[in-house]
Formats: sequence, C-alpha cells, structure tokens
Amino acid sequence: MSLLNKIKPIYEYIKLMGFDWFVFRLKYELLKKINYFDKLNEKILKKVSSYDKSKFYYKKIGLVNKDFIADSSFVEKADNARNGKIFAFSNEYFDYTEDGAINWQMNPISKVKVNASLSWNILPDFGEYGDIKLIWEASRFPQVYYFINAYSTTKDVKYVKECICKIIDWIDKNSYPQGANYKCGQEISFKVFAWIIALEYFKGFINKEDEQKIVQNIYTSILRIDVNIDYAAKSVKNNHSISEAAGLFVSGLLFPQFKESKYFVDKGLKYLLKETSYQVYSDGSYIQHSFIYQRLALDVLSFVIVVAKKLNYKLSKELKQRHLKMIEFLYSFIQENGCLPNYGSNDGANLFPLTGDDYRDFRSSLNLASVAIRGYSLFERHKKLVEFFALEDKATIKLDKKVEFRDGGYYILKNKNLFSFIRCHSYKDRPASNDMFHLDVWSGGKNIFCDAGSYSYNTDKKFKNNFIGVIGHNTVMINDSNQMVQVLNFGYSNWTKAKCMDFGVNHFLGLNYAYQKEFGVVHQRDVKLEDDKIIIMDNVKNIKEITNIKQIWNTKFKVEVIDEYTIKVDEFIISSNIKYNLENSYISDYYNFYIEGTRIVFETDISEDFEIKTLIEKRD
Repeated sequence: MSLLNKIKPIYEYIKLMGFDWFVFRLKYELLKKINYFDKLNEKILKKVSSYDKSKFYYKKIGLVNKDFIADSSFVEKADNARNGKIFAFSNEYFDYTEDGAINWQMNPISKVKVNASLSWNILPDFGEYGDIKLIWEASRFPQVYYFINAYSTTKDVKYVKECICKIIDWIDKNSYPQGANYKCGQEISFKVFAWIIALEYFKGFINKEDEQKIVQNIYTSILRIDVNIDYAAKSVKNNHSISEAAGLFVSGLLFPQFKESKYFVDKGLKYLLKETSYQVYSDGSYIQHSFIYQRLALDVLSFVIVVAKKLNYKLSKELKQRHLKMIEFLYSFIQENGCLPNYGSNDGANLFPLTGDDYRDFRSSLNLASVAIRGYSLFERHKKLVEFFALEDKATIKLDKKVEFRDGGYYILKNKNLFSFIRCHSYKDRPASNDMFHLDVWSGGKNIFCDAGSYSYNTDKKFKNNFIGVIGHNTVMINDSNQMVQVLNFGYSNWTKAKCMDFGVNHFLGLNYAYQKEFGVVHQRDVKLEDDKIIIMDNVKNIKEITNIKQIWNTKFKVEVIDEYTIKVDEFIISSNIKYNLENSYISDYYNFYIEGTRIVFETDISEDFEIKTLIEKRD
C-alpha cells in the first residue's frame, strides 16, 4: 500500500470527526509532551495533602436500603473476591492475585504488569500488558456489590471486613498519580460510585481512619476527573463524558464539606446537560449505536436522578426527558427473557451487579430507571435495584412499544411469532461496526440470527474482523470487502450512508450506499414479515463487472443441512435462490469471551444486476 493510500483514510476520518476534534487531539498530545499533566498532578497532590483531614468523612443520606436482601448466589462471588478472584465482565472469574495478594496493576490473564511507577498520563493505551480493560476491571470494584449481597443474605461480618480491607488495600497500592487505574476518568467514576455505596451501606462498620482514607481518595479521584474531563467530552465523545460528569455531580452533592462541592455540582450538571444533548438522539436512540452502552449511560443517569431525589435537588426537565426517551427506546426492543439484541460494542458493562439476572437482561435497569424518573416500574419482577435504592414503586405499568426510530436508524418488524429489526442509517457520529442493513431475527426469546458482538478492543485485527466486520452481521458483503475502512483502533473513514425508502407494520425497503464509492453498486434490501416467515430480497444494482456477492447469516443454533439451497436452524428453515457455504462464526455475548457458531453464506459471482431471494420460515 502506498503512503498516499495509507494517509487518505486517516484524512477522511479526521474530516468526519470534525476540525474541532482534530485541533483538540493535537493540543492534547502537545500538552502531554510538555508535561502539562505532570504539573496538574502535582497541584492535585499539594491540594489533597494540605486539605483539612477532618473534612474527609461521609454522612449517610438514606441512599440505600439497609434491610435489602439479595440473591444468595452472590455468596460464591463474594468468597472468590475475598481471594482476589473477581467475577469480571459479568461472565467469568479473573485471578488478580500475585504472591497471596491482589496486584491491581496486573493483567489477570497474561500476568504482565503495568509499570506502576509511571503516571497515568504517560502510560500508553496499548502496551505490552495487553488489554488494559482487563486490568481496570478489578478497580471498577464490582466486588463491593458482591460483598454487600453476601452480607445481606448471611449477616456474616467477614464480608464487611473484606470489602473495607480490599478498598484500603487498593488505596495503599495505588498512589496518585501512578499506574493504570488513574488513566480513565470513567473507570474512576465507577470506582467512586461503588465506594460511596459501600460507605453508605457499611457505615456502622467503618472506623474513622479508614473512612478518612476512602473519602480522601474519592476527593483525589474527583480532582483527577475534573482536570481531564474535556478529553472524554471533546475527544472520546460518548458515555465516558456522561459517567465523568456524573462522578463530579454526585460527589459534589454527597460531600458538601469539600470546598469545591458547589463547583463539582455545577460543572457536573453542565456537562451532563451538554453531553446528553447530542448523545441521546431525539428518538431516544444513542450515539454509540450499542444497546449495552446505552444501558450503561441510562444506569449512570438513573444513579444521578436517585442521588438528586434523596437530597431534594431539582434536576432540569431536559435531562429527565432524555433519560425517559432512552427508557422508551430500549423498552421497545426487549424480548420476553429480558434480553435485547447483542447489537453494537459490548464490554460487559453492568454498573450495579446487585441482582441475580444475567447482565444481558435489561429488566432490572429499566425498572430502576422508570421508578427513579416516574415512580412506576415496567416489569412485575426484577425489582432488586429499586429495593436496594429504597425507591417507592407505586405500580407496574406498560409503555407503548415503538417500531420506528429514524434518527438512530432502527426499524422493527414483529408479530406474535417473530421479532426482527434492521439497521438503516447514515452515520453522523462515529460508527463502531460494518453493520448496515444488519437484520436480527428472534422467536420466543431465542436470537435465531444474531449480531456477532465485539469481543475485545485489543486483539488481533484479523480476528477482530469476525465481530466488527461485515461477516459479523446479517447483511450483504461485496467482493469480500468491509463497508468502511478501519482507521487506527477505533475509527473508520467513509462512514456508511443508507436510506429508508418505505417502512410499514410488516415491510421495510431501503438503500445501502456503502459499496457505491468503491465498486459502483448499491444494495437494496426489501424485507417482508408474514405470520411465521420473513422474506428478504437483496437486490444489488449497477453491477458493471464480475462481482462477488455474499449474503451472511450468523447463528448460535444447531444447523442441519437439507439441500444445496436450504438449511434448518433450530425450528427455522432458511432457503435461497443461490447455493450456500457454511463457515465457522465467532459470537461474543460477553467481553473477552466468545463461542463458536455457524456463518451461513449464500454466495454467487455475477456480472449484472442480481437479486438474492431468501426465505426464513418457522416450522413446527
């Protein structure tokens, strides 16, 4: 590849992200070079060391229910956490122990450690220690919630002692500003939320000295967020900035004795309003094009609303309205088992792991959000978060489920037997996957044809393509090419454009222009929903030369060959007018974890316009 061909996608990516974004990134890198953040770190250390230690305390506000009784299944998670084995990414245990103690700077899989003598602003995002998210996971402190749950069911004070001990151990071994765990403001915010909840729930068990150490570190952490929140707001531009703004706001409210408390509240609220104004689209869909990340942003806002309500702080109508829109959007996609499609980036984020539900189940989060904002739950069960935060649930109500979200580009086709949604969107904000015209198919709570997920942000580029490339989605691929060109680790040039031409209760018609620039072709997808079947007609137009066309379907279910054109998948028959190949598919429902599935590829080489006709039919 020539130098020009390498530079061109980067140039196009910069144009798409905007001039202000580019200027900020240049300025940010320059500030790092001239040790600007080292000076800020020194200022923070001086401020904290000279601060009146008597101000480092926490006053309970009734944030949580002291009589909360959790699911007994958390005892195992708490017992493992006592021994340094953290249930990570809502899916598997990681062992963070080294020489009998937790090493908070160690990748638990490779056992490679960060150079903890380096300041957070010097450490690279991608180093020899591999995926930094694996290091961060223990420092998010999901274990706080495991200890709370275990104590609530057993009343054994060993879980209280272990919770406090682990927090103090973290503080002793993570001196500001050194190491990986001060690098990300969002991760710091999640740690602060967990510690605040521990202070509230275990208040009577924490001695004055330990309480002072914990609150002092919270103060240090908030100062760290404050000096670098613009990186999240102006560079990352996603849920990071909402989480960091919430960290400032919540800490300012809960620690009024901090001399900067009003400043923290005002600044946090200012950023919450600004960031949600563009991150939450007018139809309730979300800037990150991810259900899991939207739920994370929703949980953060729910926590903000809960804390504000406990302290009689009146939040703006605009913030509440955006929160409500997000609830309505996510509620429209929920399945009978509580799951939403595994669409978009997925890092296993679960802000409050206090329930026995799998993290893919959205019902607890939606109940918390709905009760926090309106006082009404949406589901008869799954109310543990509502109980934990001691909220009044007046009654259970049902919302109208929408089927069309044009701002975000989501179109739902459903009846009593089938649920499907299709993506059709011209990206105006940074996309994460080559997913245009992806079609998800569900029946009876089963995701028959699914999105492959995202697996890991720091893995081999070729393997990563199995998830975020076109082959990880149920759509059409032209000439074995992705719809967009990847730039660096998280970017794309030539953001996909698509248009919905017609949408009704049982019909979708749209045009996808992803391959027009490179190959001159346009993909038209026509989807019709009938009682127990879906008819898909993929018309590839403007073909001028021999072109390879692949129609892709990913599934986790058993595949049974019927003939060259027909396959049985679970209770469904999928057939087409062209022959298929079967390939291994890799499907990730949880971060850093995948299973092997099957990729069904209906494929042909053609030199003129062609229509693939595919039928997906449920058979008894």
